[in-house]
Amino acid sequence: MIKNLIFDFGGVLLPISEAKTRKALKELGAKKSLEEDRELFNQYEKGEITSKEFETGIQLHLFRKVFLDDIDQAWNGLIDSKISPEIIELLKGKKDKYRIFLLSNTNELHIKAIKDSSGIFLYSNFLRQFEKTYLSYEIGMRKPDAEIFEKVLKDNELEADETFYIDDSEQHILSAEKLGIHTWHFNPEEDDINDLDKVLSKLH
Repeated sequence: MIKNLIFDFGGVLLPISEAKTRKALKELGAKKSLEEDRELFNQYEKGEITSKEFETGIQLHLFRKVFLDDIDQAWNGLIDSKISPEIIELLKGKKDKYRIFLLSNTNELHIKAIKDSSGIFLYSNFLRQFEKTYLSYEIGMRKPDAEIFEKVLKDNELEADETFYIDDSEQHILSAEKLGIHTWHFNPEEDDINDLDKVLSKLH
């Protein structure tokens, strides 16, 4: 029986468009080398470098010098909506039956942008719905590494076969499944998070 729900953030609980960020960075003069520099993005998501160091790292992959504010705006281009009250209500409705957690690969600039777009009250209300939140840049780990899933399970004494994880990334889903966690590979273009109960009913 499923007793625990772990939610990804962007792409599941908050609509995002990575294509908008890629387009915005390209318009700033991004070289092909930027997309290839996975280490820069991974380090930032794990909190190993500061936002200033990340911005400087992006600047090195641009054909021309630009203002850091322009880099931030481009980087945050994927966040084009605020947290919806409907999502908060959905989470509230799950708390009586399940222990719920948030597990996200994210970074300081994106979280600041979400706070700014949603407002501190809405953002705080959103976070209160979770027993605990795990943001990659705060804990120094990122998906799909097994250690981050193991940490969530161990910290909260969760059994993998009693835990259900929702994410829009196939590689993250596969990593969780290797640990025995039940999953939903969520497709933002086709799936509706409001169908969660229907998906869970197949496991009970």
